[in-house]
Amino acid sequence: MFLINRTISFSLKTWNFLLKTVKKALAILDSFTGDVRSQGVTEIASKLSMPKSTTHALLATLREEGYITYDPKARKYSLGFKPLELAGRIRSNHDLRDLSLPIMQELSKTCEEDVALNILVEGRRVCIALVESRYFVRQFVPVGKALPLHCSAAGKVLMAYLPGKEIDAIIKNHGLPKFTPNTITDKDRLMIELENVRKRGYAESREEYGKDAAALAFPVLTGGGEGVVCLSIQSTVNRLTKKTKKIFIREGLRASKEISALLSETVVS
Repeated sequence: MFLINRTISFSLKTWNFLLKTVKKALAILDSFTGDVRSQGVTEIASKLSMPKSTTHALLATLREEGYITYDPKARKYSLGFKPLELAGRIRSNHDLRDLSLPIMQELSKTCEEDVALNILVEGRRVCIALVESRYFVRQFVPVGKALPLHCSAAGKVLMAYLPGKEIDAIIKNHGLPKFTPNTITDKDRLMIELENVRKRGYAESREEYGKDAAALAFPVLTGGGEGVVCLSIQSTVNRLTKKTKKIFIREGLRASKEISALLSETVVS
């Protein structure tokens, strides 16, 4: 009986400890607001009346899971992109994902490739919906993860329709790091590439972020002509040939225009 009571007592203590830990982690996330976008560990600990060591440990875990990001230069923490992935699961009749998914599924079926829906979040590309193809070898795009803009077709489309000042700010804040020999790391060259994207209405990338990866991307525009989201066909350098490229461009432009029309109708209504 003593052992049973002791076990129950231990379990309750463990459970209470876990609940308190979860509440503390949620309190940290809730401490970030529209006015307070970045904070240091000391600032957070003081605000929440928590030991600095506990705060640091929780921040490390939240950072590892994608809920928090850390700027080593500023020594500040900010909200990560994992909450965006969770928010993206909330469905409504007029949700962008719901509007786009049938068109994305048809495009994926026609092209036999992965199709992703991407948005711009704080100078990064974030995939909010993905339709997977039948291929085992694929260019995997994780939903909810922040990716750089300058080294992908989707990222270049999202950048292309921004004002010049915003493009400059993104380059200043995130730089143009090199991931492969094909990565564009020169600002002037990138600006020319973005101008070409606007002229032809789509972007292409070939091994700019990872080996064997290739993609085409198309802007989804509102009535005002702003590139708010981006539709991308994720392929490989072997499958994106001259023949398939023509098909992908034709079908990608058609699909992006369909989503643009639906989005404009939703905004108007």
